[in-house]
Amino acid sequence: MTRSLIQLFCLRKRTEHQKLQKYKGALPYELVEKILVNAWCSIGDAPSRWRFFRVIAILSKVWRDVLHEVVLRYAFIETMVDFIAYERLLSRYDPCARYVSIVLNAVDHTRFRVNKIAKYVPEARFMCLAITMDRRYYFDAILQNLLAKTESLTHLRICWPPLRDSFACPLSSVVISSVTHLHIARHPPASLGSILASFPNVTHLRLGTPCFLKNLVPYMSTVRVLILDAPPQYIMHTVSQAPALVFPSSVPLWNVYDALEHGLLKSTASYPGRIIMNAGKSDADKSMIADIALSCQKHGVAFECRRRYPPLWQPSHSNPRRWDHDAWS
Repeated sequence: MTRSLIQLFCLRKRTEHQKLQKYKGALPYELVEKILVNAWCSIGDAPSRWRFFRVIAILSKVWRDVLHEVVLRYAFIETMVDFIAYERLLSRYDPCARYVSIVLNAVDHTRFRVNKIAKYVPEARFMCLAITMDRRYYFDAILQNLLAKTESLTHLRICWPPLRDSFACPLSSVVISSVTHLHIARHPPASLGSILASFPNVTHLRLGTPCFLKNLVPYMSTVRVLILDAPPQYIMHTVSQAPALVFPSSVPLWNVYDALEHGLLKSTASYPGRIIMNAGKSDADKSMIADIALSCQKHGVAFECRRRYPPLWQPSHSNPRRWDHDAWS
């Protein structure tokens, strides 16, 4: 048994050495890889993405080999063009994606379903999901047919579209135990509790839509770091064709003080809770931020305010679909 392990180790080292030998006299492998990762992940539309892939494949065999590894590791399944391209790739290579961005409704129709996507990303650790249509029971299908089959998943970002019609995701019996870092950029009204119930081991939670935090305390027993996005202007979409409600600041909408009174991030001696608020760069909400800081201090919760949004920031219907690598820093 020991001899077999030694032989396997030697074979692996020899393969790695042969791989690096191909880059002798050219740019270092690590530099080529970094260039291609940055380029591949920065291209926003599918036609340009795969045009880049074809051009690199023609120009250089060395760069083509590296790009194949990058494309398989950073999977963007955001259109049917992407899906078809990955179908072709994975007919020749094993799936090994670690970072995955999926726009579900753009590719989920009669040709295939969510569970077919799951076969392409079984080893994903970082996943960004964009749901572009408001289907009531769609989230349960995502839990069962995609997330539950991705057992290595630890970091998840999920975003619904701006919803004008009020509906709620029903509570699901499916539990995703592997996810520890959860970013809910936007969610259906009255649904956050049922969404969080499916992720019982989350330690780092980021929320992008103001809500009644005190109602979420029962679902946040494991959360130690809470990140709240509080831009200087917040628009609440209303039912049907009624005009949207516009708030000059979203800081007070989180009602952090009330949530702390109800046991939010109840600190322990070994690991105190922490709240990070991403607010506007203007000082207009200075007094409100100061009150939140005092409330956190009173309850033994660390507080940090990061001034990220410019004074003239305006909300947009579009929301970045890609995974935010700085979401937890």
